Parts: sequence; C-alpha cells; structure tokens
Amino acid sequence: MKSQRIATLFLALMCATLSVIAQTIQITPLDNNTSRDDFAPSVSNHGRMIVTTVDEDGNQRLHVMQRTSDGWTSTSSMSGDINDGEQVGTATLTPDGQMMIFAAYSHDVEGFGRTDLYSATKQGSSWGDVKNLGGTVNSDAYDSNPTLSADGRTLYFASDRRGSKGGTDIFMTQWNGKEWSAAVPLEGINTPSDEMSPVIAADGTTLTFSSNRPGGKGGFDIYVAKVKGSTASGVQAASAPINTEADEMFYTSIPNSNQAYFSRTTEKGDFDNFMAVPNPFPSDPVTLVEGTVRDAVTKEPLGADITVTDLTTQKTVSTLRSDATTGGYFVTLTPGRVYSITAKKKGYLFHSERYEVPPDAKGSTITKDIDLSPISGGGDRLLVFFDYDKSELKSESVPELERIIEFLRDNPNVRVSFEGHTDDQGADDYNMKLSEKRAQSVREYVITGGVDSQRVTAVGFGKTKPLAKGTTDDARAMNRRVEMRVK
Repeated sequence: MKSQRIATLFLALMCATLSVIAQTIQITPLDNNTSRDDFAPSVSNHGRMIVTTVDEDGNQRLHVMQRTSDGWTSTSSMSGDINDGEQVGTATLTPDGQMMIFAAYSHDVEGFGRTDLYSATKQGSSWGDVKNLGGTVNSDAYDSNPTLSADGRTLYFASDRRGSKGGTDIFMTQWNGKEWSAAVPLEGINTPSDEMSPVIAADGTTLTFSSNRPGGKGGFDIYVAKVKGSTASGVQAASAPINTEADEMFYTSIPNSNQAYFSRTTEKGDFDNFMAVPNPFPSDPVTLVEGTVRDAVTKEPLGADITVTDLTTQKTVSTLRSDATTGGYFVTLTPGRVYSITAKKKGYLFHSERYEVPPDAKGSTITKDIDLSPISGGGDRLLVFFDYDKSELKSESVPELERIIEFLRDNPNVRVSFEGHTDDQGADDYNMKLSEKRAQSVREYVITGGVDSQRVTAVGFGKTKPLAKGTTDDARAMNRRVEMRVK
C-alpha cells in the first residue's frame, strides 16, 4: 500500500509539473511566415540567420532571413545555383554560414535517386559550387532532411532506402576530412513508422526528430534523444504545447538560449514556423566564439580559413571560413577540451588563439577580432607557451609548430626569428638562458620538419618583454612563451 501511495504521489507530481510546463511555454508564429508552406528552419551565425523552405507556387525553394534589432527580416529566395532544381528544400548550415547541405529533387547537378543531398558554398552574396554528396551518402531512394553537427563532421538525415525498418528512418555519415563515410542507420531511434526531420543541437549530443509512431498526440510529433557515436538513447516525446494533434517537425534549439524554432501544420493545412519559449529541450551549454578577421594594417575585413584544433588529441575538430565580405567568423566549442582557433590567409601570417573550456563550463559568448599581419609588413605573433621553469615543448604545441613549418614551406623566401620569453620569477641571468633554450627548442623542431636552418634564428629576452602585466598565474602563463618575428 505504501509503494502504491508513493507511485500515486509521483504520478501526481509529474502531472502537475507537466501542467506547469504547458502553461509557461509560449508558442508564437514567426512574423515572416508566408501564406504558403514555411518549414524546416535551420539556424547559423549563432542564431542570427535562418534558412527555411518556402513554397513558391508548388515548387519548394530555400529562403533566408536575418535577425535585426527590429526582429526578423522578411524571407528572400537564396541566390546562385542552389535553387536550380524542381524541388529544393530542408537545409543545414555550418555555424559560420559559409557551407550548406540541402536536399533537392531533379537538380541541375545530377543525382542518384528521386531526392538527393547536395553541398554548396557561399560565394559573396550568392551560393554556388553545388556538389552531390555521392554514393556513400545518397541512394536511389529518398534522401532528405539533413542536419550537421556544429563541427561539420557528422551528418544526420532521413531516408526510405532499402534496409530501413519501415517508412523513413534516420541515418548518419561522418566526414574524415576528404569524404563522407558510408551512411548507416542511427541505432536506438528508428521504428516501423516514419522518423524524419532530425536536428542535432550545438552540443553535438542532443538530437530532436519527428515521428508518427503510435502513442503520439496525432500525426508527426517531436521527440528528443541523446546520441553518442551511431547510437541514440533516452528517447522521449515532447509534451503539450509543443506536440498537438497537428504535425510538428524540425525542432531547432538556439545555442545558449531559451528559444527554439519548429514547424507545425496550421488550420489551413500548410506549414508555418513557430518559436517556443522557454525551450524544454535546450542544448547543453557551449562556448560561442565570434568576431571579425581583419587586415592588421588597413583593418579591412578578410575571408580567411578558420581551423579549430583539439590540442589534447592534436586533431582538427572543424574547418570553417570567415565571410569574404564582412570578415565575420563563428565557432562553437563544446566543454571539456583545450582548443586552438587558427585563422590563415595567403599573403598573411597566420594567427592562433588558445581556448580552454572546462567540463563544467557554462554557456558563454566570446567576442574576439583577429588581425592578420601581411607577410611583407613583418610583424610578430604568439606561438608557443611553456610550463614554469621548463623549456621542453608541450604536446599541445605540436599543431601550432606544424603550422609554422607549413607557413615556411609555402613562403620559401621568408626568414623568421624565434624569440623566447619568461615570467617575472627567478634571477635575470637564469631567465635569459631559459628564454634562449625555449626559443632554440622551437627552432630545432622547425628544422627537423625540413626548414633550412639558415632561415630560422633563435634569441632570448628573459623577462624584459612581458606580454601581460601582473603576477597572477594567468599573466605569468602568458609571459612564458616564444614568439615568431618575420625579418
């Protein structure tokens, strides 16, 4: 009897909690919905841009809208080659808004099946370089509803290809830096019913999707799960007012926000986009880094390649690009790693910033402009940090050192000097020798990478040129460094 009373009390508490949630979540339509179908909102630029699918007289097309201080702009058809198909829709973008994967039926670029997945890149104000993702991803069936992880390396999508459990299932494929792997079903999520519209959140683990499986409120409902590798677990359905008797699809969480967007059928029978506040299925907190890449001399914006590296594993996490017109870049970092963000452009010294995101880090946004110095103008840049009283190279410095080698290979006429520095602790003579050892260790590494020894020199400055003032641990860590100066 006691256990029955506890179970009854627990059920009552759960019902009360769900009732409160239903009363507090506000669902409002987006202002720029048209009189026709509007669905599949995909966010980029840390939530400042949305690409959505709009019906244009029976033909689906990709439209874009921008967030302003007055709200969202009206949607406008995306220019370039991207919409050159009989039906084009359901897109996903990298966080920088420079690359997109989308679905199309009968596109001008030949496909494998009745609907295929394609990639496109931003070229100024339009979209081009449209490419089919190939036979490892696409099939002779329906392949659509793509969603990219924030690092651009895992793609989820819906397909009714042979081997599915029934209707449409959710599949996944991974990018190894050169090509997409063979697509496989996402285990733990597919049923004999239809699973569609997957959306992977910024944390890379929270996946929402839609299904018309039994037990829902009607039609397609929103579900959420946690993914790890090729397996999903903890699947649960959204409650009212998210799920209703209508069809709900494409549930998209805004990173580090209480907002989410999704699509729902209206009384007219068409789809509209809606906003839910607060979002009952938020992404885990992430660190958002954004800013402008500029010429260090003229301050003009630059389109540069952005590489995010996990310094512990020494592996590239993602490859992005700053906007060629505005110089804007956007990077998403998940907790529990030490990263470097490197900007590189031909004719300039590359520049790296180090970011340590603790496992318990709360969501935050860091604004950091990056100034690239022209090679012809000389200049210096931050290179490698050291532990206290040490001159040995740390393993996390290897990616940075390899970039130096690549830079010198690409610019055979450039000569550089490595300049070592220490913090303020210890005797002057000792620190001078320590700084020389630090500079020399970098020089020797570069020479072993095939760079002519005549092109690189090493010198120490001890503690005479601190980068940061003060005696805090952080200030001293910044001062234990080697910088590279172009001669």
